[in-house]
Amino acid sequence: MSNTTTSPAVNLFNTNLKTKEPGTKKTDKKVINAPSLEDKVRRFADLKAQIDEATAQLKMIEGDIKAEGRLQFLSEYTRERKTPDNFKLMDNTGASCLFIVMDKYTAVDETKADILRQYDGLLTETRTFKFNADLVDKYGNILSELIMNCQGIADEDKGQLISGEIAYSVSKGSIDKLLIQSGTPSEIFELINPIVSLKK
Repeated sequence: MSNTTTSPAVNLFNTNLKTKEPGTKKTDKKVINAPSLEDKVRRFADLKAQIDEATAQLKMIEGDIKAEGRLQFLSEYTRERKTPDNFKLMDNTGASCLFIVMDKYTAVDETKADILRQYDGLLTETRTFKFNADLVDKYGNILSELIMNCQGIADEDKGQLISGEIAYSVSKGSIDKLLIQSGTPSEIFELINPIVSLKK
């Protein structure tokens, strides 16, 4: 009669989960002198600075237009009690641009996911699992057996064999649910933060 005790089953797919974070880029680069370029690098930098300045002004104006578009969208949404079609915004000069609200949303971090979870149907959670390549190479000949019951894999490696990520996103169709949530339409709109665009 053996005196072996069975440890409680551990689900490897619920361990080692990390929230996916944006990566960082290395910026240190070697400098190589290129005299054949004459003044082209300086001219490039000058033109880029002019473009950057114009782009900054464009972004500020675009931000103002989008803010007004959001207000008008919410006003139409509340009045019509449904998601309005795309519409044109016109300024005092008669110039207009198309304001588009898409059923696409900005990235969601874990803090925002906790808030979205309070509203029915606004959060989608996607889990991605992958095998640790080094450990798959190390234990490839025995992976056909059940991992947790396999005597050939060290217990401390079993928990590390499978890693995963959780990615949160605003659920498709959330833009149509501004009125059926417990918050005000403007609160829900800000929370789900749909991507908006302008077209001439």
